[in-house]
Amino acid sequence: MVVGGYRLLKMLGAGAMGRVYLAEHERLGRRAAVKVLDGWDPELVSRLFCEARAVAQIGDEHLVDVYDFVADPQKGVVAYVMEFLDGQDLRKLLQRERVLAPSRVARLAAQICAGLDAAHKVGVVHRDLKPDNVVVVRRGGDSDFIKIVDFGIAQFAGPVAHRTRAGIALGSAAYMAPEQAEGKRVDGRADLYAVGVLMFELMTGEVPFLGKTSRETLEIMHVTKVPSPAGDHGAGLVTDAMAKLVQRCMAKRPEDRFQTAEELRKALLDIADLAPDRGDKTQILLGAVAKRKVTTPLKGLSSMAVLGMAIAFAVGLGAGLIIMGIR
Repeated sequence: MVVGGYRLLKMLGAGAMGRVYLAEHERLGRRAAVKVLDGWDPELVSRLFCEARAVAQIGDEHLVDVYDFVADPQKGVVAYVMEFLDGQDLRKLLQRERVLAPSRVARLAAQICAGLDAAHKVGVVHRDLKPDNVVVVRRGGDSDFIKIVDFGIAQFAGPVAHRTRAGIALGSAAYMAPEQAEGKRVDGRADLYAVGVLMFELMTGEVPFLGKTSRETLEIMHVTKVPSPAGDHGAGLVTDAMAKLVQRCMAKRPEDRFQTAEELRKALLDIADLAPDRGDKTQILLGAVAKRKVTTPLKGLSSMAVLGMAIAFAVGLGAGLIIMGIR
């Protein structure tokens, strides 16, 4: 199948409104991703166009680039062409690495906030920010360059506005702000709540709220339950500063969160260099041990006694090595 001069090669995945394919331009040979709408529903066609136009107009480096929009009512084909991202989303990255270093999380989240800030300034709220919709690619010498994708259920304002009916909650339950869970119209602070949830998950390997059903997650946990600090989960090494920042992002009331993505981005950059690295499993194990109350046979001895024992051990070890060398 050919859409807008691009031949569809294989399906990459399915989103909220359609399927995404890897494609190649028939004449130029350039690869791209093509999002094809399932069916021809006037409301969905309008929303897909809003998504394509809004993202194209924002034009931020941390949002996926949109090349073209194709609508052919005779063939029943509606699609838009965007850049092909040769990388992996944060979901796959987390599955492979289990947890990420807080300093790395801060740097990744700062880039997400940069993209969100550009979107929010033109009245676009993503509303479905989650690991699956954040892709990590290599850009120049940066192997952790962020691209935000899938604005399929975004809330738009201005000339590309497309209203969602009141009382309908759209999004992914585990990442949804309380006001979004209640079906209210939201602003950019709902996206910042999702950033907080995402950071919590990247540092601990688990989401803060997960009920037995999506309804329980939404109506009981996100709306009423206060999340425990990120530092209380996993192997630790989450600094107090990072834990408090995440808590503020996930405040129940929007006015208690960071008020703009730029404000959050600056806060993340301020603490990024202070957050400990956790680049290998040795550090994870050390962090886990450090959090436990350790009981050893040396407990109760004075520091001088312990020092004396250490010196004696070192002298004895050295003497043994010398004797072995003579032999």
